[in-house]
Amino acid sequence: MYNILHKVYHSVRSYANRLFGGIMDIIWYIFDMIGTIAFAVSGALVGVSRKMDIFGMTVLALATAIGGGIVRDVLLGYFPPNSLRNIVYVTVVLVVTVIVFLIYNSRYRKHAMGPRSRASYLLADALGLASFTVTGASAGFKLYPELPIFIVLLGTITAVGGGIIRDMLAQRIPSVLKEDVYALPSIIGGIVYYLMVTSSWDNMAVYGAFTVVLVIRLLALKYNWSLPKVGKNQAGCEIIVK
Repeated sequence: MYNILHKVYHSVRSYANRLFGGIMDIIWYIFDMIGTIAFAVSGALVGVSRKMDIFGMTVLALATAIGGGIVRDVLLGYFPPNSLRNIVYVTVVLVVTVIVFLIYNSRYRKHAMGPRSRASYLLADALGLASFTVTGASAGFKLYPELPIFIVLLGTITAVGGGIIRDMLAQRIPSVLKEDVYALPSIIGGIVYYLMVTSSWDNMAVYGAFTVVLVIRLLALKYNWSLPKVGKNQAGCEIIVK
């Protein structure tokens, strides 16, 4: 009787683990898609601000949306990267770019331009930052749960990598190097994810990390938080770059 109950227990536990693993894969995919869409919007909007044609907008949208994920997958040894093996990602980016292009070429353009355009860009960028922090950190934990520094950095690289490529292509100083508090929320989110996933809060780790990154980034935008910089009038600074 004991042996039968023991086998039933292990069978139920094995099924529950497989079910939980399947649910987590779905959640990971959802966050990955949220990040892809959000960063595609931000990349396309940068193309609009740079007065690029639809091809240029598409290049920036692709670079922003899948650039960080490609770096993540290469670091994890996945080749070709997931976004290039699954046609869904590129298709979504193309559709988003076309929608942005049509909006900014329509009679509603003047309503979309200006402060609303800036707000849309910042919100999309914040959502992408939070989503890709989660997917990067969770992918790192899945393969290397014993390496917390790698997990946190992988989440950060996934989150900011696409934006760096976008800004370089658009001939801008990457946002992560100068704009408010940008990479720091991702780093904090990665730490939160690791602490939660290695504790009794593991089921809520992705939601907790996503919320932390999004809230910190939005608060930084609202209250103009920024990291310390060298004063503009510091004597001798001009000598450094000569």
